[in-house]
Amino acid sequence: MEQPTKTEPRILVVEPDAKVRSAVLRYIVKGFEGSSVQSTSGTLEDVLGEHSRLQSFDVLLVGCDFATDGTADNPTLRALRAIAADPNNPAVILLTTKGSEYSAVQAIKAGAFDYIPKALLGREQVLSAVQRALLARRGSVSGRDGGIAGMVRLFGYDMRRCLANRENVSVHVAFSAERSKEVVLKVLHRGRGSLSRDDNFDRLVTEFKLLYDIADRAVAEIYDFRVTTQYSYIAMEYFSLGHLGTQLAQALAPELALKHTAEIARALSIIHTAGVVHRDLKPGNIMLRDDGTVALIDFGISHQIEDILNATAGQPIAGTPYYMSPEQARGLPTDERTDLYALGVILYQMLTGEKPFTGETTEAILELHCTAAVPRLPPQLATYQALLDKLLAKDAAQRLANAREVTETIDLMTSAAQKAAEVPLPAVVVG
Repeated sequence: MEQPTKTEPRILVVEPDAKVRSAVLRYIVKGFEGSSVQSTSGTLEDVLGEHSRLQSFDVLLVGCDFATDGTADNPTLRALRAIAADPNNPAVILLTTKGSEYSAVQAIKAGAFDYIPKALLGREQVLSAVQRALLARRGSVSGRDGGIAGMVRLFGYDMRRCLANRENVSVHVAFSAERSKEVVLKVLHRGRGSLSRDDNFDRLVTEFKLLYDIADRAVAEIYDFRVTTQYSYIAMEYFSLGHLGTQLAQALAPELALKHTAEIARALSIIHTAGVVHRDLKPGNIMLRDDGTVALIDFGISHQIEDILNATAGQPIAGTPYYMSPEQARGLPTDERTDLYALGVILYQMLTGEKPFTGETTEAILELHCTAAVPRLPPQLATYQALLDKLLAKDAAQRLANAREVTETIDLMTSAAQKAAEVPLPAVVVG
């Protein structure tokens, strides 16, 4: 038998259903003339056991039934993780039965190049997926250094501008044809191999799950979450007013600073009730709406409160130095009072136009958070000092206990200020 040349695609179809297997073979043979195509009714685990044969192929199309096991422990996904661990192995396209959005995420995370439900299986879907897999295997899809390459194109979205670009993650403003408005897209640019080894993918999935589960205006509204052959992305609410940091070039009016503090505290109360601590609260993560409310974003390093309670000392430091609590700076376990400390830093910055603790190095800033006294406000802002002291206490036990107490304290301050303003001036007696 004549051996195929290296330019001919080498494709294996692994599918127990004879009807599906026959259809896929027909699509590929007609779509890729001269290709070397084989098939088997076995399983991906069987193929994994034949190492030399496995690496002779460019692409595998593999049937995967999630009807009885839609978890990451599905036997096909276990075999897939082993295949994806070696970059010399072929790309794997799953042909799935009884899948869901969750199983799609698990499949891509395990290392699948693409995921096609059998209910949607057709010639165009198969040929397009195989073509992209072949291009990726030859290094034409992703940048050689694994970074972002080329312009992002996502179906249904008209990209307007890029807001940020770091490692293999980019953030864009795009016009959504479905919603007829602008949205924000947080995009993870995929490379070949298992996404189980990609921390950015884990953070993206974690952020999606947190926002989706909270489903409150305290956080950005989620419109869509997709995993494609080239990208994983979240589509979420766009804030035309931007973030709080854009307003802090100088001090805000005290009344506005207090209003923002109350809104932020209400948002924190919602996420804390949902069992989430943000751990990176800062002006850039507080988005402003036209109606005066705020939404918290960027939950990439947030922790579930249950996980935090089980944490031990010596955990890695995570957060933004200017807004980190003393316990974060020391790598100690954190809880919701960590977010309240950050809120205190933000309140001081809103009132004065300055950060309370600054230094030439990160270490110097963190040392001040741990040891420096709570800064004093100028006399005209003395009304707010007691609240600031309760938020910026070095010992978490000395802070207000939760975000609800912050809103209650602010309500009392506002009520007292209103009553003071209503007190009539004493009458002036003439003569």
